[in-house]
Amino acid sequence: MNQNNETNSLESELNNDIDEQAVAWFIRLRADNVTSDEKASFLRWLNQANMHRDAFNEISKLWGDTDLLKALDDAAQKHHIAPQKKTTYTYVKLPLAIAACLFLAFLFRNDFAVLMESDYSTRVGERKTVYFGDGSTAMLNTDSSIAVSMDGPQRRVDLLKGEVYFEVKPDPNRPFIVQADHSTTRVLGTRFFVHEKSDSDEVKVVSGRVEVTDLRTLSQSVILHDRESVSVDVSGLGETLLLDSALKTSWVNGFLVFENATLESVIGQIRRYRTGVVVYKDNALREFKINGRINLRESDDMLKVLGKNLSVKMTYLTKWLVIVG
Repeated sequence: MNQNNETNSLESELNNDIDEQAVAWFIRLRADNVTSDEKASFLRWLNQANMHRDAFNEISKLWGDTDLLKALDDAAQKHHIAPQKKTTYTYVKLPLAIAACLFLAFLFRNDFAVLMESDYSTRVGERKTVYFGDGSTAMLNTDSSIAVSMDGPQRRVDLLKGEVYFEVKPDPNRPFIVQADHSTTRVLGTRFFVHEKSDSDEVKVVSGRVEVTDLRTLSQSVILHDRESVSVDVSGLGETLLLDSALKTSWVNGFLVFENATLESVIGQIRRYRTGVVVYKDNALREFKINGRINLRESDDMLKVLGKNLSVKMTYLTKWLVIVG
């Protein structure tokens, strides 16, 4: 392929969003093999509009911002993916390397073994309802997978990852069993959620009654009734709690509803519906309390809607890296 074609390819692959174009050019211009043709193409882009120049200047300032560098480094350390700092790195290349590591970690985080084992699954931002032959249903939340066995003396669903809302058709002769990483939930007829998190399972009952057993010992169990929940982790069953927040169950109706919730908790929920990383430049914003609701059908725009309504600055370096504050 000749050089002109390579340059045209770079331009054609740039996203229409000006901020993303600026980031693409910023990264490309710092590569060791940038060509004179690409530099000339960048200058043409830069001079097309004042918005292009402003966006590029903003990105340049952000990458030289020590607060942003620290926020990126903290996020990378949290996910155990921080690159080793070498003396050959320049000041500007370090945050680029961290951002690239964060992106790759999220891009390839799917467990292929889970996907091979599952009967039904959803992508990030997707929800899906599964109808079983016995009349029961399961609604899979974002980035979730289940394996199903409806033959034999019991109906069984293995929650491989994510969160599922169940509406179970009563059948006294064939109990409905949901097994997750830390727990087994036994049902006769009810509406409930099971959420397998990174370090625990959470079972939430909307109506009816379920028995939740600690899968590790099989000796601890608790009966949950209407509007009750419990978490199970490596230490066993937690305390039975009342469901006092619509944020935990409102996704079934297509919304995230939050009442006096912290900005960090709401953004944590939003992150389940979109790929990428959110970094706080201003940590004081984490505890900012908010009320409202966001439509899940607009998962790509959820952060933008939140930032606009709260007048909180959110800078999109790319679709997968957002700076809050």
